[in-house]
Amino acid sequence: MTHLRPSAIARSCVMLLLCLATSFAVTVRAVDPLRVVLIVDSSTNMSSMLTEFRAGLHSFVDTIPNDVEVTLISTGGQLRVRLAPTFDKALMHAAAARFAADGGANSFLDTLLEANQRFIRTASDRRPIVIVLTTDQPSMGEPRIDDYNAFVETFRQRRGRAHGVVIRGVNSGIVSRVLENLTNNTDGVMTTMAVPNSLATRMKELAEQVAAQQ
Repeated sequence: MTHLRPSAIARSCVMLLLCLATSFAVTVRAVDPLRVVLIVDSSTNMSSMLTEFRAGLHSFVDTIPNDVEVTLISTGGQLRVRLAPTFDKALMHAAAARFAADGGANSFLDTLLEANQRFIRTASDRRPIVIVLTTDQPSMGEPRIDDYNAFVETFRQRRGRAHGVVIRGVNSGIVSRVLENLTNNTDGVMTTMAVPNSLATRMKELAEQVAAQQ
């Protein structure tokens, strides 16, 4: 497993340390019920992209299989549950239509860790999938790297997978580094975009990635 190294935080950059993956036993079933935890940036950074974010969410909902449970969480300042876990696509579309910026900083890592406690660990009968739609930022205070590394270990043991889309400029910040580490450790896909114009297409593709894992 590729860990994040705390010493890199002092340099305002997250470095990657290549480690051997921990071996673990996994019981493989023919079909695993899935819970998708959809984490979406609602910080000030994304406020000018609201139309594209909503289009991306609607495209994701349109494409996700009917038997996949979805919860929608936003990251503006702190975790906010926009939609409790559900199979109801009408509720998913309603949450997408209501989605709006909360302002503040992007609390991506804290939101990810809290979402794990509330919506991933509590659903032991479902294989977890994390989908992240976010902008980047140069820093997020003191990231909880040890907590993050512990999360990735247990997430991998449950055969969890993460995919993400990051909208950013040329330089990457800590959000990109954390998401890159998470997707690499779980055989997921991360896409970076300079502008959000094609978000609907990319979110459709991520929903298809989820469908292929059933």
